[in-house]
Amino acid sequence: MRLLCRRARLAKIIVWALLLFVVPFLYLQLTFPVRYIFKHSNVTSACVIPNLNPFDPSIMKFVWDPAPIICDTSPVILYSDESGVVRFNASALTIMNIDVKQIHCEYRILRRNTDDMSVHFEPPVSIKPPHKVISDFYHLTCKDLRGKVIFDKLMTSVVNELTKRSVPVQKESADQLSVFMFGIDSVSRSTSIRKLPRTIRFLKEELQAYDFKGYMKVGENTLPNLTPLLTGRRVWTDEVPISDYTVDPFDPFPFMWKNFSERGYVTMYAEDMPHIGTFQYLTRGFVNAPTDHYMRPFWLGMAELENIRNKLSPVLLYLENKNVKLQGGGSSLCYKDKPKHVVLIDYLKQLLTKYKRQRKFALSFLVELCHEYPNFLANGDDDFLNFFKWMQSDGHLDNTVLVFFSDHGARIDEIRNTFVGRIEDRMPMMYIVIPEHIRNRHPIMANNLKINTQRLSTPFDVHQTLMDILHQNFDQPTKSYVDDKLRSISLFQALPTDRSCAAAWIPENYCACYTSTQVNISKGTLAVRLASVMVRDLNERFSHLPKCAKLTLNKITEIREIANGLQHASTENTGISFFQFLNPERRSYKRYDVSLITEPGLGAFEATYTVTDSDVRLVGEIVRVNKYGNQSSCISEKLLRPLCYCADEM
Repeated sequence: MRLLCRRARLAKIIVWALLLFVVPFLYLQLTFPVRYIFKHSNVTSACVIPNLNPFDPSIMKFVWDPAPIICDTSPVILYSDESGVVRFNASALTIMNIDVKQIHCEYRILRRNTDDMSVHFEPPVSIKPPHKVISDFYHLTCKDLRGKVIFDKLMTSVVNELTKRSVPVQKESADQLSVFMFGIDSVSRSTSIRKLPRTIRFLKEELQAYDFKGYMKVGENTLPNLTPLLTGRRVWTDEVPISDYTVDPFDPFPFMWKNFSERGYVTMYAEDMPHIGTFQYLTRGFVNAPTDHYMRPFWLGMAELENIRNKLSPVLLYLENKNVKLQGGGSSLCYKDKPKHVVLIDYLKQLLTKYKRQRKFALSFLVELCHEYPNFLANGDDDFLNFFKWMQSDGHLDNTVLVFFSDHGARIDEIRNTFVGRIEDRMPMMYIVIPEHIRNRHPIMANNLKINTQRLSTPFDVHQTLMDILHQNFDQPTKSYVDDKLRSISLFQALPTDRSCAAAWIPENYCACYTSTQVNISKGTLAVRLASVMVRDLNERFSHLPKCAKLTLNKITEIREIANGLQHASTENTGISFFQFLNPERRSYKRYDVSLITEPGLGAFEATYTVTDSDVRLVGEIVRVNKYGNQSSCISEKLLRPLCYCADEM
C-alpha cells in the first residue's frame, strides 16, 4: 500500500513538473515571434502585396474566442416588425400572464438637434398596438394596471413620409444598381478571416465576393480613411471645403451620397458609438441630417436613456474582455434583449424592406463591437452571416452592390505592437459583391476585378468604382487626377502591376509594402539617437500648450530598419515619403521604424525616420498606439490629444 502511495505521489510530482516547466517551455518555443521579411520597401517601387498568415504564431497569444454575448432574457411583450409596425408578442404575454386590455402604452418621438450632439423627446402619445408610429425613432413604454413598467425601449422604424427630397426616389434596375456599404471599425483582412470565418466563406463562395488582398489604408484612423472612400479627397487638406473642424460642420463636404441622391437614390447613414463618431469626435458634425435616414439620433437617445450604464460601458467592456462575469444586466454590448450590432442590423432590414426594389445608397458602420477589443468581433459572425443570407434570399442583392469593409486594422490592441500586427493595421478588409447578371454582361469588368484583388488598391479607388456604378460606367471605367497626378483608379479596370504606394497616394508611414529587419537596440548609439530625436519631436508638437507635461523616454520597444527592396533600373533614389515628393533625398540614407514608450503616462508611440550621416528626419507623423483615456482631457486640439499628458494628472 505504501509503495502504491509513493508511486502516486511521484506521478503527481511528474505531472506538476510537466505543467510548471515542460509545458511553458514548449509554449514559449511554439509561440516565439516569427518575423516575416517582405520583398519591397521603397514606396516609389512596385508593391508586392504582403502574404500574411492570419494565424501567424507571433500573434496567436493575442487571439482567443470570447464568451457569447448574453442579453436580457426577460420576455419582450412588444416588437417592431420589418415594416415598422409595433405589435404585441403573444407568446411573451402568455408567459407573463398579461391581458392586452391590462396594458397602457405610450410613445415619445425622438428628434435630433442641429448640434449633432444631442436629442430631445416630444411629449408622450398613447397608443394601442398594432400601431405605426410616424418617426424613425421613438421611446415606447408600457405599464400594467398597477402602474408597473413592463416595457421600456427605444424603437426604430423607417418612415419615408418625413423625408424631404428634391428628386423622388426611383426604381432600381439591372443597370442602375443600389449600393449597400456595411463597414466595421478596426478589422484587418486577416482579422476578418480569423473572426468571421462563416461570413467570409459565404461572401466568397456563395456571393462570389471579390477579396481585395492588397487594399491598404491611407490615413491613421477612421476619418482620414472614410473621407477618401466617401469623397475621393483627403481630409485636413485644401481639397475639402473646411479648415477648422471644431467650428465648421461637414455639411459642405462632397459626400457621394449627395450624387446618389440627385439620381433618385434614398440615402442612409448609420453608425453606433456616437461619442466617438467619425464626423463628431472633437469636430462639429453635421448641422442638417446628412442623409434621408440618419441613425445617430437613436444612439444618442439610447445613451441618454441608459445614462449610468452608458458611462460604465468602458469599464464593463474591459471586464468582459478579461472574462470577468458580472451579476445581472447582461453584456455591455447589449441594448435590452439584443446585441447592439443586431439592433443596427434590424434597422437595416427595416430600410431594405421599406425601399425594396428602389434605389438605395446605404452606409452602415459598426464601431463598438471590436473597436477596443478585436476578439469580440467573433460574436458578430453568425449575425452578419444570417443578415447577408436574408439579403440574398429576400432579393435585396439582385440589383445591389454590397461592400463589406473596414477603415483599418487593430490600432490600439496589444496585437498592434507586433510586427505582423502593424502590417495588419495597414491592410483593412475590403470585400465587394457584384450581381451575377452584371458580371455576366460585363466580363472584362469582372476579370479586371479579379485581377485587382491581387494588386495595390486604396479607398480612393473604391470611391471611383462606386461613382462608376452610379453612372453605369461598367465598360468605360474612369480615373481621376489631382494636380495632373493620377490618384483614383476604378476597380473596373486593371490596376497597374507596378503600382507603388507613392503612386497610390499612400503616405510612407501607412505603406505595408515593406521589408524590414530588427535592429539590436542594446548595442551602439543609433537606438539612443533615434529615441532622443523622437522624444524631442513629440515634445515640440505641443510645446505651445503649457498644460501638457514634458515627456521623457521610458524605454525603446523596437527599432526596425526598412530596406530598399527590389528596385527597377529606372527608379530614382529619392525620398520616398509622400510628403517629400518635391524635396528628393540624398542617396546615403537609411530608414527606421521606431517604437518606444514615454513617461509620464506610459504612452506607446511609433514613427518612421530617415537617417543620414548628418541628419535624422521624421517621415509623416508620430502615432500613438495604445489607449490614452483622459490623459489629455485638459486640451481640445484633436490631433494633439493622443500625444499630450496633462501636467495636472501628475
